[in-house]
Amino acid sequence: MKKNFLTKVMTLALAATMALTPVTASAAEKTVVTRDQFDAYWDDAVIDEDNADYAKYYNSVASMNGCYQPNGYKIYTALDNKTVTFKKTGNYAVIVGGKTAKKDQGSFKFVAPKTGTYKFTFSTKNNVAGGQIFIDQLAANVKGNTKAQIVSFKVNYKAGSKKISHDASVLVTDDPKYTAYATKGSNVLSHYINDKTSEMTKVSGSIKLKKGQFVFFTGRDSGAGYDESDDAAYNFTGFDVSIKKTK
Repeated sequence: MKKNFLTKVMTLALAATMALTPVTASAAEKTVVTRDQFDAYWDDAVIDEDNADYAKYYNSVASMNGCYQPNGYKIYTALDNKTVTFKKTGNYAVIVGGKTAKKDQGSFKFVAPKTGTYKFTFSTKNNVAGGQIFIDQLAANVKGNTKAQIVSFKVNYKAGSKKISHDASVLVTDDPKYTAYATKGSNVLSHYINDKTSEMTKVSGSIKLKKGQFVFFTGRDSGAGYDESDDAAYNFTGFDVSIKKTK
């Protein structure tokens, strides 16, 4: 687990003043969740410097499904390597992560409602769980993505001493001081040394789709250290995606 227990324990007094109760299904549609409230879910799960109630933390994050962010984006939780499907253009907030290292991720699928050109813009800065994230289109450990169409993004990534200007993956961070890394598919929190890195806070790309064709994106945390263990999990993170039909 990548969380710093000592730092988090020190914030428990502040967290006690916040709304820590998980959102109920009946109230979700009318509820706005802030970044402070999301962080408070973790604070409330901390038992001491070395222990936390991960089940409680997981349930709190899962309860955000159907709520809204302050920016108006509806929240969808894609936990434990699950996939959410969108069939309309719009603005969406997606939260990913899971109970095991191999399932510490989630996906979304967009099915084109009409033939045309669609633009996808990804960011994490205003996402309530946002940080550094790696979003892949052909993740090997995901089902249902083999027939997906591939979006090419104009980027400014680095791979060692090389610069990458176009890529099929999305690497975004909420703060350029904290780099987003490409991660391995088997151990989702182990980074490739000298592989792609990014300081970008927003990435966009367009693709022409026929009605019924789809794109498929899998997101997972990319802000953990290089020494993250194979059993690391519960690294919940999120991204915002804006989907527009431009032609």
